[in-house]
Amino acid sequence: MTRVRMPMLFSASIVAGLASVAAWQAAAPARPADTALMLPLLPQSEGQSACYTGTFTGQAMDIEDWSRARSEPTENLSPDGKPYVRPVPPVLKATPIRSFTLQLTYDSRTSDYDWIYNFRLLADAEGIGIMYAAGECPWYAKDKVYGWDKRQITGSTTGMLCYIDCDGGFFDVNRIAGAPALAMSFDAVHGLKMKGGCGGGGIYRIKATSSSGIAFRLQTASAEACKPLEDLAKR
Repeated sequence: MTRVRMPMLFSASIVAGLASVAAWQAAAPARPADTALMLPLLPQSEGQSACYTGTFTGQAMDIEDWSRARSEPTENLSPDGKPYVRPVPPVLKATPIRSFTLQLTYDSRTSDYDWIYNFRLLADAEGIGIMYAAGECPWYAKDKVYGWDKRQITGSTTGMLCYIDCDGGFFDVNRIAGAPALAMSFDAVHGLKMKGGCGGGGIYRIKATSSSGIAFRLQTASAEACKPLEDLAKR
């Protein structure tokens, strides 16, 4: 009797174990395909850069012109009873964007992120011309808990956030699966602060139009395509 029950119990344990593994695999998030991973499109060592470019028709953004901001009173009062004022820029609604050029450069700094890249971005907007911005893109490829407040940082192998310190705004870049290209997107609230390119120009903040939700497709390009960015950085 014992000889019959032992194999049956053993088989039942195997079946239960396989069912548990199958349930865990079904619940676990699917690993992105290799053609959706960000890393192959990024520079891999100190001093290396990668360049991405895109030209566009029918894609637009709202652009605030901070060089022409006017002062407007707020509802808050100062100690002398006078209202505080705030700068309010004119907004160039739905301004056509002709092109973007993005350069990402590998940086060996270490912190809570897995890697960090420095970015330079060139935009060409109709009626404004060239605008320029620079900042950094810390990349968290794995989930982390960081800081005194135990912040939960969700990692991503397919995209990262790029930003400028001190309220300079941000944008997202994500790998386009199956293509040597990135999708760059902005929000409609913070946007990204940019300078007028040639000769200094004005100060602008580019934002997604409230209803667009448009991402800009940037293809990998040669280092020569990013030379205008390097020239602007030297000024």
